[in-house]
Amino acid sequence: MSIKIQVEDAKFLAENGRHLGALTNLMLAVAASSRKTFPKGKTKSLKDPSKKMGDSEAFTLFIGGRIRKILFGDFGGSETGNSGISVNFKNKQYDIAFILYKFYRCELVHEGELPEDIEFSPPRESMNLGMSNNGVSVSVSCGNTMVLDYGWIDLLVESVVSARCNGKTFGIQHFEMHPATDISDDGICKIITEKYNTSPGRFHILKEAAYHIQPSIVIQSNDEELRTEFSKLVYSGIINRGAITGLSSHNLTDRSGNITDIGIEIIRYISVEYELVEITS
Repeated sequence: MSIKIQVEDAKFLAENGRHLGALTNLMLAVAASSRKTFPKGKTKSLKDPSKKMGDSEAFTLFIGGRIRKILFGDFGGSETGNSGISVNFKNKQYDIAFILYKFYRCELVHEGELPEDIEFSPPRESMNLGMSNNGVSVSVSCGNTMVLDYGWIDLLVESVVSARCNGKTFGIQHFEMHPATDISDDGICKIITEKYNTSPGRFHILKEAAYHIQPSIVIQSNDEELRTEFSKLVYSGIINRGAITGLSSHNLTDRSGNITDIGIEIIRYISVEYELVEITS
């Protein structure tokens, strides 16, 4: 069964109230996607480079990175890695990516059901951790019982569909910002952060904005047009509230997310130095 069919089946099952079946299909889709990102038998373990990467490590690195990117942005960070969500389950701290693998994926695939202390349910007011961004919203309740809500279906669908490794599968083109001259990525970052007395993190946020607006459009647009385009990114959650807090503290936006003249100048600078290049593999 292909990844696309697994996702389509999961969406169908969820729409018809079969949420656990939807989750099972998505666990398979995530596992398959992780092995497209980290080919089995060909990828060294990051934990122990003397060994091949196992299924658990591939799964958690893939879905952890996808969750972090979708929910938190993590501008300039790796596409894979930790999720950024740490939860306490039975007095131990776990990354939510490990929770998904160990207590959901393995139980559903190998046992066909969840154990008594692991649940998948509609959202509850008692859930003690909630996150939303990019059109998805998820909740977690943890302690002696681990509960994920049905919102995780939407997040997992987005994680698989928008993953770079699945571009051809879902007919989505993926692009990267590549330096347009012989100056390296780090070199451009250093020049801009020193010139405008800002940080690499803020540079990467504005680089992400230039990516979504597109460098060629940035160069052709006037200030008001760029303000409008940047506001669309804020409204959609692509540039999230955490990013706005960081930008506004350096006068690159105001506290509401409206980009300033200095922010526009940096986005233009970035757009001259970069070009969009399609990712073909």
